[in-house]
Amino acid sequence: MTSRARGFTLIEVLVAFVILALALSVLTRILSLAAYSLATAGHYQQALYLAESQLAEIGATLRARRSERLRGNLEPPYRWEAELEPYDFVSSQLNLEERIKAMLITVSVSWGDNPSQRVSLSTIRLVEEPL
Repeated sequence: MTSRARGFTLIEVLVAFVILALALSVLTRILSLAAYSLATAGHYQQALYLAESQLAEIGATLRARRSERLRGNLEPPYRWEAELEPYDFVSSQLNLEERIKAMLITVSVSWGDNPSQRVSLSTIRLVEEPL
């Protein structure tokens, strides 16, 4: 009797290569999705930082005004838009002086053409009307 278990057959080697190729393609897909997710998270983090900075800058120089839209470019590929609107308090029980008003400020920072590539922050600031 001769032993046939000296090595692998051609079909076994081919099946092993097919399994290896499938595993590597799945692994490559997982790694590319992880890299894309990491890059997207970095864009969101940077856009959030820029939106906070822009919101603070607008809030520091805010004076009572009418509705207004502002926009500009930041470091590429980021651009910002701001919308300023007078804000009316719902409660009539607030005893504020007449010359104190509120403004709703919304700042959006985007970095692509896709609407999901945008971060928006809103705040309400009290502003004093000029005398």
